[in-house]
Amino acid sequence: MAATTAPEHVSAPVPWWGHMVLVSAITLLWIVTFEGGPVSHALGQADAFLHEVFHDGRHLIGVPCH
Repeated sequence: MAATTAPEHVSAPVPWWGHMVLVSAITLLWIVTFEGGPVSHALGQADAFLHEVFHDGRHLIGVPCH
């Protein structure tokens, strides 16, 4: 019986913009998940609209908020 070996691990370099996309996605997810007013209020007149968008986003991704 011949011994089997696991294939070698091949890694590919991640471009710089890939890291930026990942950080942006995590930041956006954090804001949508935990935003309770301060972020949307800091953006000025759009605060009520953004608060509702974030609130609906929480429901969309399944985060219990009330």
